[in-house]
Amino acid sequence: MAFEQPDLTVQVRDDNLSIIGVVDDFTSLTLTPRFNAVGAFVLNISADSPKADLLVPGNGLVIRRGSTVLMSGPIREPNWSRSDSDGGKGTLTINGVDDMTLLAGTTCWPNPTAAAGSQTDPVYKVVAFAAETAMRTLVNLNIGPGAQASRKISNLTLAADGGHGLPIKKQLTQFDTLLTVLQDIAKTSGLGFRIVQVGSSLQFQVYEPADLTATAKFSFGLGNLTDASYTVTAPTCTKAIVVAGGNTSARVVTVATRADPAFPGPWIEQFVDKTDVDSAATDLTDQVNQAANEALTAGAAQGNLTMTPIDTPRLQFGRDYTVGDRVSCQVRDDFISDVVREVNITFDAQGGYVAKAVIGPPDATDSKDVLARQWWYLANIFNRLRRLEKRKQS
Repeated sequence: MAFEQPDLTVQVRDDNLSIIGVVDDFTSLTLTPRFNAVGAFVLNISADSPKADLLVPGNGLVIRRGSTVLMSGPIREPNWSRSDSDGGKGTLTINGVDDMTLLAGTTCWPNPTAAAGSQTDPVYKVVAFAAETAMRTLVNLNIGPGAQASRKISNLTLAADGGHGLPIKKQLTQFDTLLTVLQDIAKTSGLGFRIVQVGSSLQFQVYEPADLTATAKFSFGLGNLTDASYTVTAPTCTKAIVVAGGNTSARVVTVATRADPAFPGPWIEQFVDKTDVDSAATDLTDQVNQAANEALTAGAAQGNLTMTPIDTPRLQFGRDYTVGDRVSCQVRDDFISDVVREVNITFDAQGGYVAKAVIGPPDATDSKDVLARQWWYLANIFNRLRRLEKRKQS
């Protein structure tokens, strides 16, 4: 469904984040903001445009809807094409990503304050009274104002700490990407995070997504839904067997259970490898309990809602809801709620404005669910191998 295009401004920034121009003659623009993940944009413009020379790698875009920044990020791939029927200089297709790419391109060091040749710590331990505090600390020490000069991103700031999320105590797998580590912490506490341009700086922000299930409703009857499906998956873990120590300290085995009344039957046991945690550690109980809780939560039964809503004059992305918010969708005779994972927004010189959201579980944005699970298993195997290698070196 297309309707009048909202107030949109596409600004061009240089490598110092200064605004150097406005692109108001593009032929189409597609944005894909994603919840706790790297978003992307594609802009098409005539190569004859006087603004074309601004759209080069090193510069970036700041895309606003009214006063709200929908996305900001660097230009990555400017591509040119022309056909023999084109009387002009052709078309430029500008591809880019949002500023969350800074987190995807950074590894989380075991000792962020030490030089690369002095990374002797086996793990990095996170301890904080709130998940947001832990997330801000990780960003600050790896690429933020508190990072080493060689790793610091000079124009990156951190929004004020709102103290959101649960207390946290855990050890991080060394050299995981900062994005992966933050996703793991945010998922456990139900938080959102992003990097976006604010003034002449980039700002890392942590927030609590809104629960809009009472006001943001989608159904075929309301005319704002094109398709929907709802599936239920059985639990994969109802009993977590957490094993700590066993290397330089005594092995400790802890069993945690979480019954699911909707799926009665035998327990489903899962081994949770925390052998990298010294069983003599003073916070052993906290780390084991958190590992068990994460395994039981990840392995719980899930109702997976996937739907494709569209914007209407009454309910629009960016004005009434955004990525990370919880909205509701009519499934048969009931309304089911879930999280907005990403939104595909298209601005077209001919068709106006269209926005389509993907709402559902974390893998709802990937139709290749089987392949996604295979990569998950491979990642777990890789982590186990890294733990074995670390034991041999100790």
